[in-house]
Amino acid sequence: MHNWLAYVTDLARERRTTDLQSRFIQILVSELKLRKGMLLVPSCDGRQLVCHASGESWSVTDFDTPFAHVLQNVMPKHLAAEDIVFWQSNRAFSRTIGELGLFEAVSIQPLIHDNKSVKLLLCLVGDSQALSRLWKDASFLQVLDVFEHQWSLLSEMEGEESTRRALKASLTDIEKQTRQQERAASLAPILIGDSALMGRLRDQIANAASSQLSVLVQGETGSGKELVARAVHDLSPRQHQPFIPINCAAIPEHLLESELFGYEKGAFSGAITDKEGLIAQADGGTLFLDEIGDMPMTLQAKLLRVLELGSFRPVGGYRERQSDFRLVSATHVHLLEKVKSGSFRQDLYYRLLQYPIHVPSLAQRKEDVRQLSYHFIAKFNQRHGTRIRDLESQALDILLGYTFPGNVRELKHLIEYACAQTSDGESIGTTTFSGCINSGHTPLALTKSAELPAGYANGASMANNVLNIDAASIADLKQALLDFEQRIIVDRLSQFDGDKSKAAESLGIPKRTLTYKCRKLEIKAS
Repeated sequence: MHNWLAYVTDLARERRTTDLQSRFIQILVSELKLRKGMLLVPSCDGRQLVCHASGESWSVTDFDTPFAHVLQNVMPKHLAAEDIVFWQSNRAFSRTIGELGLFEAVSIQPLIHDNKSVKLLLCLVGDSQALSRLWKDASFLQVLDVFEHQWSLLSEMEGEESTRRALKASLTDIEKQTRQQERAASLAPILIGDSALMGRLRDQIANAASSQLSVLVQGETGSGKELVARAVHDLSPRQHQPFIPINCAAIPEHLLESELFGYEKGAFSGAITDKEGLIAQADGGTLFLDEIGDMPMTLQAKLLRVLELGSFRPVGGYRERQSDFRLVSATHVHLLEKVKSGSFRQDLYYRLLQYPIHVPSLAQRKEDVRQLSYHFIAKFNQRHGTRIRDLESQALDILLGYTFPGNVRELKHLIEYACAQTSDGESIGTTTFSGCINSGHTPLALTKSAELPAGYANGASMANNVLNIDAASIADLKQALLDFEQRIIVDRLSQFDGDKSKAAESLGIPKRTLTYKCRKLEIKAS
């Protein structure tokens, strides 16, 4: 006689279904001296049974195991040794049950079933007579009832807890998504445009800002890469710390290292005091390296070391210094091509590319031209105290038909020039753009007629008509390009009486870049 009721307290004490199942099987195996005991849980779709202890599963869709029949009919099975022969075709079942002794049997009972829905299967392997008597023992049936009730209660509680966790996670995701959307929407006055491309760009910036990954901003010249970099900083946890920008293309190689790393007194001729570099200044904040594709190879290796170790050494210094900064870099060149050509380090490339952001060109989002134009008109009015109204429809059509190789920066210069040529209180008309074309600020392609220059229509090479370059005589392309660039800069400086700020603005480049090119090409402003 088994004292089953002594185990009621043990079962009632368990607070998890897994612990309850394990304790119940342990009691049965111990009391009946069974060879094996298992509780099998049907999957949500009812196509599989999973063992509570081992995690082993059986398919119950082909009815080649007695488990499938018990589930389907909600009727118990008691299989003696001679009955098992009929189920030998299912190797998984045969391997699980093993070879039965002469006096052994397999007892499979459906538990906790209502409306023909079985919650558990109890499978016991052991003495045939002991298993037969088990289901006639009133004390055991009372213990079984306690087990089933406790299992149902715990299962319901765990289901509710799981639902609460899922709901909480869902609410957290919704809150996070809402915050991201609000952060992205806050960029609308800065990164202007209602196009799908701009909406996706603002979402990318909001996502990038919340991470600590290095950001690589890629896009054409004039597309607004520095605005994107600044937006990443302003939305990040580092927003109240310094944002330190530097243009790698605008500073000569021998000065760029000292600008970045700083130097100590006596490091070189003229270093009469210590100077803190931009990396040190960016500690806690963001370091923005514009046109990083132009960084010399020697500095690339030093930058990679800083990114990996967080430490650097000033020029002429012997002591390592620490700087915790977030790197945002930008380039208009195809860095991967530079990696393939050997002019950019592959390891640094992948270190920069942790979070890539591509800024679309203005030609890819023509639907934003109208909104951008009105924004630049409003800015011009605010800055100059004027009341330029808007764009005439024909003037807007001209802008929409233009490719804008200079991107948003070129549109800004066009609108500002047009505003300057428009009477106060009037709208910008087509004639203002004609004046801009005549002054040389805008490519001829902007006009509706797009007339070709006189020589080109006669079959002459375009190069022959640009600053008197004879294309047929070119033997050194690199030198020819330098000469071409030099003539353009000299011509533009002459046009603006040596004013580098105006010349740089008309060429769509920063003044510091023009200054560097003048030094490189040995151009002296008059």
